[in-house]
Amino acid sequence: MLRTLSDLVQITDAKGHVVRLSHTHRFRHTRLTRLAELGLPVHVLQRYAGHATPTMTMHYIAARDEHAEQAFLATAKLRSDGTRIQLSSDDHDSLHLFRRADRFLPNGWCTLPPLQSCDKGNACLTCSVFVTDHTHRDVLQRQLRETTDLINRAATEFEQRHGHPMPEDNVWLTRRRTEHHALERLLDALDHEPDSAAHGAITECHQPSAGPVPLTLDLTRHRRSTP
Repeated sequence: MLRTLSDLVQITDAKGHVVRLSHTHRFRHTRLTRLAELGLPVHVLQRYAGHATPTMTMHYIAARDEHAEQAFLATAKLRSDGTRIQLSSDDHDSLHLFRRADRFLPNGWCTLPPLQSCDKGNACLTCSVFVTDHTHRDVLQRQLRETTDLINRAATEFEQRHGHPMPEDNVWLTRRRTEHHALERLLDALDHEPDSAAHGAITECHQPSAGPVPLTLDLTRHRRSTP
């Protein structure tokens, strides 16, 4: 009956291959894996699955972590100037990305090595270890609109108060324009690579290289504050 069902509804796997079902256990495996990916606690998942010990339940937790890593590494990463970079499984393990809640940002991820702490404040958009992808496009577009409105509003208020336009070398304006340009570069990179990720940087835009270049993670360097 399951084989007949497979032929009728054309059930496929993640790669689009037709799945020939013969045992209902495949449904059970899919369900438990999905619950693990949703973050169901181990003891709750164990009870739901009817496992006598957590040993078998941990198999689904391990599968969850593996799927999360694969999903993160599946997209080609782009710097904001369009140059592609590559992250390997070893890089992912070194970063401990999914073990650090502070590495998840509203508009991307921070790939700062785990033994280092950030001293740059809210300068993610111009930081070389900031990474984002197309799933954060709406947030980046909203940030661009808000930054544009903020600059225009501040410039108007400055001119009304002082009687002349805000100087282009104003410290506040310089930093906001840097963020504005970074957002424009990131969104432009995502438009050309809609299914890829973009890597934050402060360099000017250049033509993308012919192929991806490896990203070297320096796990020992010390970050310095921006003067």
